[in-house]
Amino acid sequence: MARTRKQNTQADFNNLKASIKRGDIERVYVLTGEETFLIENIVESLTAELIEPGAVNLDRLVCYGQGRGGKVSLEQIMTEVRTPPFLSKRKLVIVRESNWLSAGQSARKTGKAAASDEDADDTDNPTEPINRTDALIDLFDRVPDSASLVMIENKVDRRLKKLIQAVERNGVLISLERATPNVLQQWIEAQCRRHSITIDRDTAESLIDRCEESMQIIEQELTKIFLFCEATKCRHLTREMIDAVSLPDLHGSIFDLTDALSSGRIVEALRLTDTLISQKQPIQLILFMLSRHFRQLICAAELNKRDALVSALRIPPFVADRLIRQAGRINIDHLERLYASCFETDVSIKSGRISDRLALETLLVESAEMIRQGSGHR
Repeated sequence: MARTRKQNTQADFNNLKASIKRGDIERVYVLTGEETFLIENIVESLTAELIEPGAVNLDRLVCYGQGRGGKVSLEQIMTEVRTPPFLSKRKLVIVRESNWLSAGQSARKTGKAAASDEDADDTDNPTEPINRTDALIDLFDRVPDSASLVMIENKVDRRLKKLIQAVERNGVLISLERATPNVLQQWIEAQCRRHSITIDRDTAESLIDRCEESMQIIEQELTKIFLFCEATKCRHLTREMIDAVSLPDLHGSIFDLTDALSSGRIVEALRLTDTLISQKQPIQLILFMLSRHFRQLICAAELNKRDALVSALRIPPFVADRLIRQAGRINIDHLERLYASCFETDVSIKSGRISDRLALETLLVESAEMIRQGSGHR
């Protein structure tokens, strides 16, 4: 059942959840990937399936490999997994961020130049410390049926073939990356239906964008929104309601700000900036977001195709569409000059030549004027 690729996070997650629900429990789980919400969901499912209510402190142990309470040792983990559970079906041992399956800890490069990540699958195994590797393999092979070992790792180096084979031999290796915008939208709609609430596509996309496509953050925001809906008897979510209850839409505000600049509406641009500042958004963050947005607009102007832009910038399709539309209204030479102006403004602020707010507002006025002159706005 071990996974060796990251092609379908949702399918892998659903399959693993279904197997846990059936009681098909593995002795070893290695969980990695950016979507911590799904990883924690699996840990909760294992806890619910294996640990008796009231026995969590007895039969579930959480160890940290880095930074919290010191580093756990392999010997400690071996002792814990071989200790029978007191009241539950199995002893559940969870190890977080051990780094034992990454090249930095379980592998060392030889004096020869290391192969690039792109060619990693085609290279021989990196040189491995024999003691660490053999100890890990021994640990995986000797986890008894009375225990389940869950390792949650930031990175797993698949070139450590003997370790990967040991995991596959004894359990599951799964990489849970962030879901696609379409999957996130379906998930949001399903969550809303459970509360007898409807949500339109634009509102769902806005929530996804302002939460940086993170299921963990989206879930937190939905919890607030559902409490608001319960109190107000609301049964349909709108963009205005999301704006009032959820996180500020910094990305959307930057789009609106650039729309105002491209139309020569400098008063509107300054009003949007003032709103962002009143929301406690740091001016340096606003400047960074504006600079990144101009860079993305340059890419949109050059590529001018949704799929190419999604692939190049790793952004949702609806963001790519809006970038392409907006880039079509501004000359690419002006976009490049605006991008350079953001850098110059940042240098002026950091060198103390001008205050951050005055620098940002000056940049906006000069940008609007540059665009106006180039596009013929009066």
